[in-house]
Amino acid sequence: MKMKRYLAADMRTALRAIREEQGSDAVILSSRTTPQGVEVCAAVDLELAAGQGTLAETAALKELERVAALELEHDAIEAVASDFGAVEPGLRSGSPEPIGIEPSVGEELRSLRNLLEQQLAALAWNDFTRREPLKARALADLANLGLERSLALQIVADLPPSLNNEQLQRMPYALLARRLQVCEPPVQRSGALALIGPPGSGKTTTLSKLAARYVLEQDAANLLLIAIDDERLGSHEQLRSLGRVLGVRVETVAGPEQLASRIGALAGRFVLIDTPGLPGRDRDGAARYAELRSRCAALQLMLILPSSAQGGVIDEAVAHFGGPVAHCCSLTRVDEAVSLGGVLSSLARTQLPIAYVCEGPTIPDDLRPARAHQLVARAVELARQGQICADDELLARRYGADIYAAA
Repeated sequence: MKMKRYLAADMRTALRAIREEQGSDAVILSSRTTPQGVEVCAAVDLELAAGQGTLAETAALKELERVAALELEHDAIEAVASDFGAVEPGLRSGSPEPIGIEPSVGEELRSLRNLLEQQLAALAWNDFTRREPLKARALADLANLGLERSLALQIVADLPPSLNNEQLQRMPYALLARRLQVCEPPVQRSGALALIGPPGSGKTTTLSKLAARYVLEQDAANLLLIAIDDERLGSHEQLRSLGRVLGVRVETVAGPEQLASRIGALAGRFVLIDTPGLPGRDRDGAARYAELRSRCAALQLMLILPSSAQGGVIDEAVAHFGGPVAHCCSLTRVDEAVSLGGVLSSLARTQLPIAYVCEGPTIPDDLRPARAHQLVARAVELARQGQICADDELLARRYGADIYAAA
């Protein structure tokens, strides 16, 4: 074991010097305040750092680290309290109140705690990579896909204890695929399907693909297109042009009330409905569609999600328009996405079924029924094409705290 004593003006400087000289495997053994600042004793086990230590040694060092962290924080609080007490007589003598002392003390303590938490997370991650190298590799692979931290940890927790290299190549992705719900295409001989979603998500293009596919596979005379998109310039004309090409009738309705009446009068026919784009946080719009769904038993709502959008856009849309509003969803612009981790995480968490995947603008070819394993395979392919590789520091920040808490 390599042990060294460090003298510094404050705890932060001492910890930084320890990390630079001894690395993230260093363990703080003791600390005390001195007239010059602080004195910290740290050590690193060379065998453990090389991956040769035993589990008992690793556990012992982790316990030492916990105790040292508590002592370090206690000493820091005492030092700050002592400094604050030194200026208190001045306050009693009528000197001006030192505005900002208490916030600066709190900020210093928070900074110190964050630094300690980062150190503990790094130690926990390094220990985990020694104990469970294959599971650590699985976490790294799932992080490369862009999956949410909690989802990746759940998948790794479900891996068998006796995981081997061959299973590592496929099992984490198979477990991810099992968490994705898919459903049969909602286009039937009769009924109604409304496409809802954020502006620019691809609702009209998806409707065009579905209409063309219906005409080719069934009967144009049985299909009706309805537009209630009265906000986007030229949207009605776009739908009428499609109707002329396909030989399908196109109608326009004023709003949800008129739409509900029209659907009830079209029993035996299939109706495709184009709707105005609504931001994901539009709670009023979500409530209107939820009410429309409860009034029309023949109506299905399909949420259109652009795979190339930011993760926050997807999360908001699924949170407000999934579940009790939409029956299923369709993923568009998969060919434009650089990562599918965000959208797959959101759908795995909410269990919103996926009906279709759209991978281009060609009508009607770039539309296929969703398959969970194909979506996961596409996510893996995108990660490899982008050469995404999370380093140990990023992995320690992402997973270290959870691993430490579970230890």
